[in-house]
Amino acid sequence: MRGTVLDGRYTLTERIGAGGMGAVWRARDARLDRDVAVKLLGLPRHTSGPERERMLALFVREARAAAALDSSYIVPVFDHGADGDVPYLVMPLLTGRTVNALLTDGDGLDPERVVDIAGQVCRALAVAHRAGIVHRDIKPANVIVTDEGTVKVLDFGIAKFLDATGATGAYLTRTSDSPIGTLHYMAPERFTRGPADGRTDVYSLGCMVHEMLTGSPPFDAPSEAALMHCHVYETPAAPSVRRPDLARGWDELVGRLLAKDPAGRPDADGARVALEALARTSAALPAPVPPAAPPEPRGATSYPLAPPRPQGPPTPWPVPQPLLTVGNGPRPWWRRWWLPAGAAVAVAAIVATFTIVQPFGKGDGGDDSGKKTTDTSERRVPDGKTGVAEVARTETLTTGTAADSRGPAPTVTGANKGGTVTVVEPGDITTVDPGKMWSGTDRLVSRLVYRSLTGLKTQPDGTVKLVGDLATDTGRLSSGGRTWTFTLKEGLTYNDGSRVRAQDFAYAVERTLDPAFASGDRTVRNWIMGPGNADDRTLAPGAIETPDDRTVVFHLDRAHPDFNVALAGPSAAPVPRGAKEASSGAMPSTGPYQITTYTGAKNITLARNPEWKADTDPLRTAYPDTYRVEGGLTVDQIKSRTLAAGPGDAVMSFTGSLRQASLGKATGTGRLSAPASYVHAYVVNTARVKDRKVRRAIATALPAGDVLAASGEDGTVQHSLLPPGIRGADTFDLYGAGERGDPAKARALLKDADESGYRITLGYGSDTDAKRADVIEAALERAGFRVKVERADISAYYKNAGEGKYDLFRFPVGGGLPVASTFMPDYFDGEFTYPASSNYSRLKSAGVDAAIEAADSANSLSAAGELWSKVDRRVMEEAAVVPVYVPVRTFLYSKALRGLQVDLDGVSPLNAYVRR
Repeated sequence: MRGTVLDGRYTLTERIGAGGMGAVWRARDARLDRDVAVKLLGLPRHTSGPERERMLALFVREARAAAALDSSYIVPVFDHGADGDVPYLVMPLLTGRTVNALLTDGDGLDPERVVDIAGQVCRALAVAHRAGIVHRDIKPANVIVTDEGTVKVLDFGIAKFLDATGATGAYLTRTSDSPIGTLHYMAPERFTRGPADGRTDVYSLGCMVHEMLTGSPPFDAPSEAALMHCHVYETPAAPSVRRPDLARGWDELVGRLLAKDPAGRPDADGARVALEALARTSAALPAPVPPAAPPEPRGATSYPLAPPRPQGPPTPWPVPQPLLTVGNGPRPWWRRWWLPAGAAVAVAAIVATFTIVQPFGKGDGGDDSGKKTTDTSERRVPDGKTGVAEVARTETLTTGTAADSRGPAPTVTGANKGGTVTVVEPGDITTVDPGKMWSGTDRLVSRLVYRSLTGLKTQPDGTVKLVGDLATDTGRLSSGGRTWTFTLKEGLTYNDGSRVRAQDFAYAVERTLDPAFASGDRTVRNWIMGPGNADDRTLAPGAIETPDDRTVVFHLDRAHPDFNVALAGPSAAPVPRGAKEASSGAMPSTGPYQITTYTGAKNITLARNPEWKADTDPLRTAYPDTYRVEGGLTVDQIKSRTLAAGPGDAVMSFTGSLRQASLGKATGTGRLSAPASYVHAYVVNTARVKDRKVRRAIATALPAGDVLAASGEDGTVQHSLLPPGIRGADTFDLYGAGERGDPAKARALLKDADESGYRITLGYGSDTDAKRADVIEAALERAGFRVKVERADISAYYKNAGEGKYDLFRFPVGGGLPVASTFMPDYFDGEFTYPASSNYSRLKSAGVDAAIEAADSANSLSAAGELWSKVDRRVMEEAAVVPVYVPVRTFLYSKALRGLQVDLDGVSPLNAYVRR
């Protein structure tokens, strides 16, 4: 949209941020000859009439709310309007830092500064409350401290209007039952349907004061439901528990601000008076003892700020923040958390069969209405004997601290050191080069041999944190999220005793520019080089800087708040310049094991790496002495080998089987089941099938359950795109197709489009696909399509799909990491085109692109998850792809093995040990 002129006055010059409601642009006001900030509402072109009206009304209310307030502590609105279908707000450009940015070190602020900031927020709230306006999203990210020291409250866009008599007005929500706000700072009455007035903002301010004093909000929890429960029922720890040097009055004041009953809280003016009184008390206390060493430097701004322009104006404000929407049912969502449906049945099944079903995601959390629901019933109990969760709930991914990143990994209760693990695999072992290890067996082997900058650490309850692996922490970002800096741990070496240096990470990326690495994970290099340079063979000078041996700095093409998650894969393993593959075929090892033999696609042997230092490794316990990996086996061979294992023989499969029936009951073995990390879907070539009604007819007609049955695989029907285990994954059926499709409804859509008898070419490339194609052909013909089926061998099939020769073809959608940013843009961003990426659908949708842009600009993993869920829905509205099912894999293992854990890649060996 750069260069767009709104209402003949405001020329958009640079996008400087994005969030749940839209994007913020730097613009030039031609009438007054000044730079301003213009906030655009992210309104997709094809939004339905009622939804469009609701979103426009929300935007207009934001404009009126902000424009009605006159305070030096509130960001003013200069102008508002709509240019065609694009509503906008015009605001001043401000310089400064959010309170969120001030708190990046996690140690809190001086009490005097807390009083200064919170007192000015109180003044802003008092003005708004007197005008009958409740902000409803007070949080550190919505409060900026300007360079002059003035505090400004941002974004009254989710304010609740109260009428002049004080009667409760309508909730401004994403759905009729879902409160808008940020859960860490939301008052209890927001979840219990109590009246939300100015005291709601005072509670949120209390949460923010607690965080400014201690470095963390009063409550944190592994799920949204648990967090809601804390706000409604739990009493937070007093700030002095974390900070004993505080004046005694702080605990009492924060307790009043956080009172469960709104009547027990002061109003904004009362809170300000109490804060100012405390300032005098705090000033009388001795200064706290400074830390022994200063914290590592961090950037002056916090994502999603735009990068500062070279020798230009400082970072502009305001920046919109993502809005969190939770729940849709008739009751508050947290009430549904306590008694999950079918829990007793699930427990009985586990006891009877040793099977864990549906460990990822939110289970059957959707309904046929297409509304978003959230089911947190799948909460695996840790193995009582080992303390290792049998399931890594990767959908809970959060960012860990530097303390979480320290080694060694937690000891597994009852574990024995020693023994050999035999891994029997149905697929071939394709490579042992970390730059090419993409999925399956290769990726599981990489975890034992190659360490990366970051890694995923599963807690005993199954929740997952991103931590530093070779790095001291999860990285420090600056330049609006485009620059990431990592510091290596001390004493890191390869298996030959040579040092791991920062330069090795730059070379690891550089070497993948060779065409030989086309099959590897290209996420890291593409985020550095940008989508337009995906096939360039040179890395721009300065793209990766290594100012010293322990510091590596990545400069990205654009902001990626979860770049550190992408570095958790093998593509972020270091490779020293000039290194050549050893006789084993491997690169130098940093993990607890090194590859001692590699005989092509069939066998690998891993033995201990004597240079591995457990005290630097937060992820790997490395109990077995040896791993022997055998590939290319049949399912029958895997079953017989596992069944034949003796009492002390440890046999397992990393990647399992897609057909549980072929494994039989296999009594005497352990068994795990888990959904795959991808969704089988049928891509619609939107360049050929241009009418969206026709595409929707295809989506409505496809019988997902019948396709699953024809495949012969185990799986669960799914009509949405994000696979289980991905942050933000949800289940919904936008078109109400169900398991059998709705040919009558599809026929009506074709008729409405005046396209009855529409000709469609369906491509397929394997015997299994032939069975699926038969089902789809019959279903489409029942819906009124005329279908031409074309078969090609598998390599020609993907080539034909990439060249746009089919209207409809099967393609798996997913990735190996629990964040959608690593795969969704490649599939559906209009800026991406085949063969530079996988956008086989040729989708070019302003609504989808805007949703992706907003998700890519989120300032936390949880906010990003919510926004990627919206991307999922936007893509489905375009009917550019028809998801049908998620495969479910089954893994056998012998009873001599303990400490196994299922995650996105399969069965993780990081905590495995051989029981003796």
